[in-house]
Amino acid sequence: DREFAHLHPAPDYSLHAMLPLELAQAAADAGWAEPHPVARRGLIPPTAVMLYAPRDTSEVGVIETLVRASHAFARPS
Repeated sequence: DREFAHLHPAPDYSLHAMLPLELAQAAADAGWAEPHPVARRGLIPPTAVMLYAPRDTSEVGVIETLVRASHAFARPS
C-alpha cells in the first residue's frame, strides 16, 4: 500500500514492481520479469514482479518503461 517499485542495491540491481496483471505476464513472457516469490505463494497480489537488472543502456529503456507503467498503475484514476 506504500510503494509501486523499489531497487535492490549492488551487486544485484534488480527491482520489485507492481504492474497491471497483463503487463506483468507479458514482461515475464518476454524475459524481463518473473513473479515475486511471495506472490507465487499467494501472500501478495500476482501483480508483484521482480524485474531483472538491465545489462546495458538499451535495456535501461525497457526497465524504465516498466517502472513508469508501475507508477501509473499505482496512481488513482
